[in-house]
Amino acid sequence: MYIKTIIAMIGAVPLTIGVNILKYFYQDWEFAKWIGFAVVLDTAVSIVKHWLLKDLSSEEFWCKFGKKIFVYLVLLMVSNLVVNFQVNNHTIGATQWLGEYICVFMLVREVISVVENTNAIYPWCPVWLLKRLKDYNEKGEYVNKTGCEQYDPEQNMED
Repeated sequence: MYIKTIIAMIGAVPLTIGVNILKYFYQDWEFAKWIGFAVVLDTAVSIVKHWLLKDLSSEEFWCKFGKKIFVYLVLLMVSNLVVNFQVNNHTIGATQWLGEYICVFMLVREVISVVENTNAIYPWCPVWLLKRLKDYNEKGEYVNKTGCEQYDPEQNMED
């Protein structure tokens, strides 16, 4: 009878320690489900695209997929850090936007990748939209590829 109580106590101690340590790694499991689904969807669509193009390589796939998972896990931990860290037992609100931006960036990147891959399989997306998405470089900066001047709102202001 007392054996069950002792076993429960022995099991509870490592679980309590584990839960307290895990809060420093990541806490927003609802977003983790969404980004996980987006990664699975993007990976599946990418595999189909490369299979249809007959350039599917398992070595290249595992290399890219491993890098993506590693980077996303690090970004999730960084977003958790900047959203939840405390100074004098107060959460710092000024850094919470950075954590949310990191999460939004990851999800938007996955959605854009799904749109590009599905469009490579079967063209459904308007060409102008894909061109507009490709006008941004890897740093997220707008690159004027058309040679046209960018719109300057101050140029058209009347005195």
